[in-house]
Amino acid sequence: MSGNDKRELVKKARALMADERLSEELCATIEEQRGSLGFLLSTLRERPRTFNAFLLKGESIYREPSAIDRKTAELAAVAAAAALSCEHCLEAHINRAVDEGATLEEVMDVLLVAGAIAESSLLSVAFRKFRQKEGKMKRKGQEAAGRTGEAS
Repeated sequence: MSGNDKRELVKKARALMADERLSEELCATIEEQRGSLGFLLSTLRERPRTFNAFLLKGESIYREPSAIDRKTAELAAVAAAAALSCEHCLEAHINRAVDEGATLEEVMDVLLVAGAIAESSLLSVAFRKFRQKEGKMKRKGQEAAGRTGEAS
């Protein structure tokens, strides 16, 4: 592909991303599947270029994953949504995981794993900050003790 052809292809892709007709078709598909766009997509809908890219990226990740099946992709989304405390994401992805064949037991396992990771992450960050403060206080205590020893 020549340089001109590449530039023309990118130009066409950008025009398609901003195309209101694509937004309309994507909206119709989502509303047919889910009943409504929901808050996030309704807000993004105000910017067709962003809305179209966001939805198409999501389609490629959740509906057409390369190496995992759709159920596994949705279970991974459930885990991420749980770890990030995104209630609306959790509701949407739990529903989609079940629609893709996940059992409630599988969803529960994923939630427990996500919770354990989130807890470990929280504690790891908190303990590092604790140790930093502890180290500073010990160094200050040693410096103060050294100054006291020098005064004697």
